[in-house]
Amino acid sequence: MKKALAFLMTFLTVAMFFDPITAKASNEDDVLTLMNAVRESAGLEAFTVDEDLQDIAEIRAVECSQKFSHIRPNGKAWYTVSKLTNGENLAHAVTMTQQKPENVVYAWTLSPKHYANVVRSTFSSVGIAYYSNDNGETFIVCEFR
Repeated sequence: MKKALAFLMTFLTVAMFFDPITAKASNEDDVLTLMNAVRESAGLEAFTVDEDLQDIAEIRAVECSQKFSHIRPNGKAWYTVSKLTNGENLAHAVTMTQQKPENVVYAWTLSPKHYANVVRSTFSSVGIAYYSNDNGETFIVCEFR
């Protein structure tokens, strides 16, 4: 875990000095890139995006805006949203800084259970979604398979 954190911190520090001319990727793409950097530093294959998991993540992001929990608003566990998902990471961002992909992934690497999902060797694909409510709060969901 220390190697992953060191790599992530180095990546973020270097990234602060570059302002690319090209269009920026979406937050979801950036979260994927950063999680894959953590996986690479752990000697694991990169995640691929799974469109079915993407749809599930979008559902869960909206649900989290109603009830931020691994328990769904209907009172059932997170995994009842679909048989396709085997893990879930959530984030709730109140400020613009908190919703930045580098801060979301960094927070996940600091949490043992969230970090375990990012580096679980049996997971190979993800769906990632951002959802902002009318109050400006953002809910970030990553579903794993």
